[in-house]
Amino acid sequence: MKILITGGCGFVGSNLAIYLKKKQIATTVHSLDNLSRKGSLLNLHRLKKEKIKNFKIDIFNNNALIRLPRYDLIIDCCAEAAVEVSKKEIDKVFNTNLVGTFNVLKKCVKDKSNIIFISSSRVYSIKKLHKLKNKYLINEKFDTSGAKSIYGFCKYSSELLIKEFSFLYKIKYVISRFSVISGPWQFGKQDQG
Repeated sequence: MKILITGGCGFVGSNLAIYLKKKQIATTVHSLDNLSRKGSLLNLHRLKKEKIKNFKIDIFNNNALIRLPRYDLIIDCCAEAAVEVSKKEIDKVFNTNLVGTFNVLKKCVKDKSNIIFISSSRVYSIKKLHKLKNKYLINEKFDTSGAKSIYGFCKYSSELLIKEFSFLYKIKYVISRFSVISGPWQFGKQDQG
């Protein structure tokens, strides 16, 4: 199996790439990352030590993405995750978090590959979250209507887009909504654990 991990030099992507490589789950594990985030160069070094190739490409560059080799599975970990950034740099967040997923899906159609999409708990309604008295009531059926942040909007829209592509092109997918994640090789960026 050949796997491409977008956001492969980020916290989740790099740890996932190294895990898949060490466990020999795939014959090929490649990363795609534009190396713009804090810590990405350190993670690139970690990937190189494991002989994992990184393509330095912006996820919203569809032409570059389409020209990459064929993959059986794309794990989309790419995101601008800081909600505060989404208030100031809406174009960047929209291009990375929604247009990027659209481009990944076009690559999936071309390659006849499947997708695992790393989403976020930020897809849930901010107002409904603030009204909760019991935090354990949140699950995949929790209310997603209403304002969520530009980041949350893009992640939720990406989920819907994936479902549409699955219906149209028979792409198999898994969507995983992460909440607070933490661990080694995390670089202390806001909204990152």
